[in-house]
Amino acid sequence: MKLRYLLKRRGPKGGTHPVYLALYSGEFTEIIFTGQRIILKDWSVQDRSPKDHSSDIFKAVEKVKADVQKAMRRLEADEKPLTPYTVKQVYSTNQDNKEASQAQADKKAKGDLMTVTKLATRWVENGIFRFRKSTQTQVKSSITNFTNYLKIAGLASLERGKLTPEIISGYERYLLEKKKLADSSHGKNMKQLRWFLNSLDFDTKNIKIRASKKTIVSLTLDELTKLEKVDVSDRVEYQKAKDLFLLGCYTGLRVSDLKRLNVTNTRNGFITLKLLKNNKDVKIPIIADAERILLKYEHGAPKLSEQALNESIKEVCKKALITERISIDTTKAGQRISKTVPKHEIITSHIAGKTFITLAPERWGLSPAEIAAIVGKDLKTLLGSYFNDQGEEARRKIIQMDTTKLRIS
Repeated sequence: MKLRYLLKRRGPKGGTHPVYLALYSGEFTEIIFTGQRIILKDWSVQDRSPKDHSSDIFKAVEKVKADVQKAMRRLEADEKPLTPYTVKQVYSTNQDNKEASQAQADKKAKGDLMTVTKLATRWVENGIFRFRKSTQTQVKSSITNFTNYLKIAGLASLERGKLTPEIISGYERYLLEKKKLADSSHGKNMKQLRWFLNSLDFDTKNIKIRASKKTIVSLTLDELTKLEKVDVSDRVEYQKAKDLFLLGCYTGLRVSDLKRLNVTNTRNGFITLKLLKNNKDVKIPIIADAERILLKYEHGAPKLSEQALNESIKEVCKKALITERISIDTTKAGQRISKTVPKHEIITSHIAGKTFITLAPERWGLSPAEIAAIVGKDLKTLLGSYFNDQGEEARRKIIQMDTTKLRIS
């Protein structure tokens, strides 16, 4: 195959003319525009090229020729047909890829010149819509903590291209030593910052997420019975709080899902709905105690805000004498802290669902896997947080079964 430059003599006299690269093979011909134009006096008809071999035009057309030859070698290496058409196709594809890569590089370079604070603001405004509203609020708070740190550290004008792992490490220490966040809050801030940094193509693999083992607080069967029996009918808000909390204990549902219960999704003895938090479908049997509450509120839950529930249920539990002092362990600023408080003081809406989970093996003989299937939680989470020490129960079963066999024999 032959390659020759071709000057198209068209346009006004004294003007410039386009330079092409022609590909010849037998009777087949293709031409490729080099992107260059030249005046006639600078063109050598004999050499079929620009006269000045040191000019920018000559260098540019030679670059096109080199790229075409590269496409030819690619076809030969792949043992594909070598024709003017196939060479032009491969060349054009390569050029398109180069342009796309360059555009991406230009975009990144432009982004690197923008301040991290501005990029964070843009991400919060346009990039967190996919999260639930409650999560969006948490993300906004986490990103605000980060941008506030940049201001405090004198980095308010920091450009994306100058963001380093050392700056992120400084922020981690700031949350730990200055803000004195508990490990759980520290971990949440860093996890949500990592979401933002990933949108900047920043390497986040070295960002470690702190996590602390939370004390699982739930009602015992005796305490649940006390709560069921306590009379708070003289206070409408207390009665609603009691009923709403008990409904969570009987179904394992969060308040946000309890509020969605109606005659349609509480029929034929089951609650059937898609959970808001993880989008999982659940089908929960309606036990007799739950049915009484649902019927009382026309197949739904009492209408009460979560804040009002959390305030009132503490008083209801206090009246029910759920006042045993319990030890709560937390980690704050790297220090493990233990405090002892009356149980009713830390009762919140979340403890209703935890009560359902922790009592399910005793009340209904459910395994962790069966509980996970009912409440729509991840089995690994349940095993790690609620049933992390099943060894004693497993040993008891082995001894019991072995003893039974010995008696039979």
